[in-house]
Amino acid sequence: MPIPDLPNETLCAIFDLLPPPALASVVRASHRFHLVAERVLYTSIAIADALPPPPAVPVPYRTAICAATILARPHLGPVVRRLAVRWLPDPALRDRDDALDALRTAVAPALVALNHALRTLLALEHLDLAFGLAGALSLAAAARAPLDARAVLDGCAFPALRAFALSGVGRGSLSHKLYAPDPDDAAAGAASIAAFLARAPALEELHLHDCYEALALPPAAAPRLQAFRGPALAAAGVLPGRPVRVLALVGHEFVTARDLAGLARASVPVRWLDLGAMGVTPLLLRDVSRHLSAVEVLKVRLALRHTLHHALSGISLLAGLTHVLGAFPALAQLDLSPTAVDGVGRGNALEESALCTTWARACPALRAVVFPSRTEWRRAAPDDVWVAAAGGAPAVWTRY
Repeated sequence: MPIPDLPNETLCAIFDLLPPPALASVVRASHRFHLVAERVLYTSIAIADALPPPPAVPVPYRTAICAATILARPHLGPVVRRLAVRWLPDPALRDRDDALDALRTAVAPALVALNHALRTLLALEHLDLAFGLAGALSLAAAARAPLDARAVLDGCAFPALRAFALSGVGRGSLSHKLYAPDPDDAAAGAASIAAFLARAPALEELHLHDCYEALALPPAAAPRLQAFRGPALAAAGVLPGRPVRVLALVGHEFVTARDLAGLARASVPVRWLDLGAMGVTPLLLRDVSRHLSAVEVLKVRLALRHTLHHALSGISLLAGLTHVLGAFPALAQLDLSPTAVDGVGRGNALEESALCTTWARACPALRAVVFPSRTEWRRAAPDDVWVAAAGGAPAVWTRY
């Protein structure tokens, strides 16, 4: 059949197999190809903007152009399903007040344009916004013009949105002593995120990497949420009443008993717990077990040197975890690969095997362990013998 006689559905299926550069060429081939290929090309959009150091002006050109294109072509609104925007600011932008002022002035129009474009994307299913500016506009610059979620999220509603990630705005992990915007601005930024989540009823996965403010979600917001990644304070406001089974905590701030109590109020027990992005002491792990005892898969980066006996060294430090792990009766898979332990290499198979056996006595459900050496051990039936698996850690450890 000649190409002109192919139905649009067939052309769409063919174009869907092409990489973006090839699709961009197809769009320019003919009027008909343009109409079909454009819809495929704009189904998934990924933008990366490098923000240069002074004296260059750090304007996110690609973001602004993308937003202008979407606004100039209203027919693309129902087409876009995925949008990822990532800004890569040069570290020198944080060093001088005049650079911060230039940064604030340069990015503000792009954020406004992006906000206007997002308001037209009612069919959006995946949205990932990583601005890389958390804490960048600190001190006086932040007090004059804070960069928070309001600039990009206000007025946006996505009835089909299933996954949302936001990072790089607000205070981030900076302490309050180094970041001093008006308290009302900080509260308004958190309220903007909460209001946005209330307008995303289909949301299943939520990442708020730099949200270190308390969130107060309306009870009916995000009723389908199954996975959350972010600081404990934000998680404590998101999980209550929602079916979150997968939880990943980030940051270095102290996790309070109040935070843990909030995590325990999800409508279903948390089964996957990822603590690989924060330093965890055995005492914190013990407190976590008191609130999230149904965890089946645990990934953790332990801060061992300051919490276990100084006479122990290398992998022997991990022996002190036996009692703590026994507080997770349903634990089946344990990943310690993010943990840094001095003197641990690939020549300690006997020690690792012995630890697996010891931990399994305290935690009978345990079936797989990944050590800091990144060696994975599996409990083989019928003799319950621990065997080192080939090929490194399995894909199950990379949920996020």
